[in-house]
Amino acid sequence: MAKGSKKQKKTGKEKKVVQKSAPVAFNRKWLDILLPVIIAIFLVILLKPLVVDHLSPQGVDVLATIGKMHQVREFHKETGQRALWNPYLFCGMPLYHRLSPVVFSVDTLLKKLGRWFSVVFMFYIFGALGFYLLARYLKMSPLVAFFGSLIFILMPHYKSLYLVGHLSKFEALMVLPWIFLTFRYFLDERNLLSAALFALAFGVQIRTQHYQIVFYTAVMVFALGVYPLLKDLIDRQYGRFAKSTGLLIAAVILAIGMSAQPLFLAKEYLPYSKRGKTTVDVEQGKAKDSGGVSMKYATQWSTHPSEILTWLVPRFYGGMSSEKYDGGKYPRFRGQELPTYWGHMPFTQSYEYMGVITLLLALLGLIAYRKEKSILSMIIFVLWLILLSFGRHLEWFYALFYNYVPYFNKFRAPMMSVTVTYFVFSVFALYGLKYLADLKRNGDWFKDHKTLWYLVGGFFVLGLILWLYAQGASFTKAGGDRLSGQALEIIRSIRKEYFTHDVLRYLIIVVLAGGALIGYVKNKLNFTLLVVALGLIAVIDLVNIQARVSKKYSDVKRIEQRYFRPSATDQFLLGDKEIFRVFPSGQLFGDNRWAYFHQTIGGYSPIKMYAIEELVEKNIYNGYDRKLPINWNVLKILNVKYVVLQNQVQYPLLKPVFADQQNKLYTYLFTEHLPRAFFVGKVRVIKDEVQRLKTINSADFDPATEAILEEPLTEPVSQPDSAYTRVVSFNPNAETFDVYNDKQALLVISEVSYPPGWKILMDGKRVDKIYKTDHAVMSIVVPPGRHKIELTFEPDSFYKNIKIAAVSAGLIYLGILIPLVIGYLRRKRTPGQA
Repeated sequence: MAKGSKKQKKTGKEKKVVQKSAPVAFNRKWLDILLPVIIAIFLVILLKPLVVDHLSPQGVDVLATIGKMHQVREFHKETGQRALWNPYLFCGMPLYHRLSPVVFSVDTLLKKLGRWFSVVFMFYIFGALGFYLLARYLKMSPLVAFFGSLIFILMPHYKSLYLVGHLSKFEALMVLPWIFLTFRYFLDERNLLSAALFALAFGVQIRTQHYQIVFYTAVMVFALGVYPLLKDLIDRQYGRFAKSTGLLIAAVILAIGMSAQPLFLAKEYLPYSKRGKTTVDVEQGKAKDSGGVSMKYATQWSTHPSEILTWLVPRFYGGMSSEKYDGGKYPRFRGQELPTYWGHMPFTQSYEYMGVITLLLALLGLIAYRKEKSILSMIIFVLWLILLSFGRHLEWFYALFYNYVPYFNKFRAPMMSVTVTYFVFSVFALYGLKYLADLKRNGDWFKDHKTLWYLVGGFFVLGLILWLYAQGASFTKAGGDRLSGQALEIIRSIRKEYFTHDVLRYLIIVVLAGGALIGYVKNKLNFTLLVVALGLIAVIDLVNIQARVSKKYSDVKRIEQRYFRPSATDQFLLGDKEIFRVFPSGQLFGDNRWAYFHQTIGGYSPIKMYAIEELVEKNIYNGYDRKLPINWNVLKILNVKYVVLQNQVQYPLLKPVFADQQNKLYTYLFTEHLPRAFFVGKVRVIKDEVQRLKTINSADFDPATEAILEEPLTEPVSQPDSAYTRVVSFNPNAETFDVYNDKQALLVISEVSYPPGWKILMDGKRVDKIYKTDHAVMSIVVPPGRHKIELTFEPDSFYKNIKIAAVSAGLIYLGILIPLVIGYLRRKRTPGQA
């Protein structure tokens, strides 16, 4: 009886334990709903101008995008057709490779919701939720996952990205947690569902079209997976290895397939862009063709090893290139924009600050768990990212990838890898908290936890060293400041003020963190209170630095109405109903505002076509007449009818037709302008591009009578005695000409040559041979008589890759749906199964 009663008592206790633990599980379930909701509310408050007020940051890139896209968007509104070619910028550029993915996926939903709540907000939520689920999958508590998510999304660099209009990079970074999570799940499960989820996440990131971040992510996936897969071979689990490898290859292929539009289209465009070829000019001669951007261009924005300290002290190098003065030493300068940055990059628009708490916890986590293979692989990956970010400051290392890794030489800004480094450090910070959660606090509070105190002490000593460094630092920009004399001394003094303020701030955070850790180790605080204390310090710290990155927020429609209000010059040009291009000269050239109203040979695009850059940007002022060295041949080739200048000139080829006194703009008719299409009867073949450009720049070449080709004609041509060309219809995707010539001649069409897209019909029949002409445009041989010439921009690849994306996405969705349905049916057949 006694034994039985003991058993009954024990059972009763067990029942009590079960009853006690049930509410905990219940609370955790609710916390997993409540805490993400709190993150969403926090983001609504933080992003109020975007989410509540529906405003947009007034950035240069935002205005540039409005300018270059306005007319093609109007075309879409009026016709419902997508513009695949943009004829309004840089003499015309392909657009089809940059269009948003057509096939529905997660990003489609986020962007649709973003129309009501802001795309930035939706991707922030997406990134935060991904990080929260990742932390929970790594068996972190809801509270740790909550603060980890906030730390991840609050990196100040992210704010700079959306403020200046770099949304594709921001979106790609917010997908990182999902890729990490789904790939870890795949490594654990090795089944169809996990492979399909990874394919979906990776595919969504590729569709952001920021291929540099995609490349870094692919290396991260490799670093995570290499050991678990090799271990299968070492352990002779060949079947498991074959299954895992097969699923993984299939997942990557489907992710790429789901992104076929726009991924493969970007690859198709690459050889024609300045990212795919080193452009040349006639003064320097032919540069070595690297098949990508030059090393010098690619590595301008490289992280100097000393700039790593900006990860801890945000204004170690003065912050951003231009900041509003908020110090107290010079009250008269308060609120004025000052050149505070004195680092090694040309300029910077962002803080690379990662946070003292983040890095402290991250270092603690990687030290404590460095022997775990997954952590070790991530440590190696982070070291690789850091060395890569040094760029020109460690050129031999960067050159290994630049010279030998396919497509790597298309990338620029090595310091971009810092953003991915921050994500990994955020993951390490979770492990730092895990180490603290498992800490035994019964022994000597100091001797038993020396690693922790050495780390905190090291952080504090670093602050003291930086304080001492400030006393003798030059605070002069690397490469020299533009300022001199008293102005430079004031700026140096302000830079020192910023530096010492942030070092003091750093020391205070270290002391607060150290105090919280001492309280925890000495059992004065429990783990929950420690996480809250460290989390709040980290969040307040990061939000405070984020606040330094600011721009005016405005209603985009009002900005558009104000900034793009037609000037008197615009109204004059719009009064001419012919099809022509304008040449806004000097400082006006790179402004996309001209593309808002007109077709311009200028503008701004980081991925413009190399041929048009060579012809226009690099040779437009290499004319043969030094009095006014505009290259008149280029203007003829490119159908330029009007030249807009900021000063008055007298020149025989320029006839003044309008003066805009309010804006100090002077419009001139180029008296020798040529129509959009014209006949010539003389041909010169020049294969060498430098010689070709030199010829175009010379006085003995006239595009009105002669064409320069890169290959011989297959049919004879001669100059017509009677001929005309007339534009019958024009839109971004198509152009129709009515032409007449009395002799077989070469019809030069002033549209930029792009073989994958342009199709030409003559009297309804496809023209098989299109010649690249005058370095950048096109021509066809036209027999005598009256003809209808139709140009259409219809890249077959665009429609083909949409089909590939649809099939791939469908297979991914089936790979997710089928296992879920099978699992549901099995649970239904097994009563009582959880």
